[in-house]
Amino acid sequence: MKLPPLAWGAALGMAAAILLAPFGRDAIGDLTAARAERDRLAAAMKTAVPRSVVEDGLAMPAADRDAASRLLAARIRLLAGRGAVLVEDAAPTTDPAGLARIRVRLSGSEDAVIALADTIERTPPLARFAQWRIEASGSAVRLQGELVAPWR
Repeated sequence: MKLPPLAWGAALGMAAAILLAPFGRDAIGDLTAARAERDRLAAAMKTAVPRSVVEDGLAMPAADRDAASRLLAARIRLLAGRGAVLVEDAAPTTDPAGLARIRVRLSGSEDAVIALADTIERTPPLARFAQWRIEASGSAVRLQGELVAPWR
């Protein structure tokens, strides 16, 4: 008796399903364990105390973003006064990430302006130029940019 091709296909398919069933069962068990672990970690994250991104002492010590922006502008003015650099503008701007952000325009001799920018970025509290541009302005240079700083 000759079996039709459909019967051979069905028989081979059933044999493959029987042979692969243990592997499928193990995969479903692994998936269930992974989902349970994900749910456990998500619940732990909800109860975890948020940690600061920056080390203690590096963030601006301020109660809110506006106070931190004013503190950053005052720091720039103080450092500029020590380095004989003119602060033409130091105005707070909005930042969607919640950082203190100010727009600065500084002018003076090339050495003094570059030294001031270096001092701003190297000394605590932490402040970085998010964007900047320096250009010649007569016998001096002008640095325009935006400074960002974290605050607590």
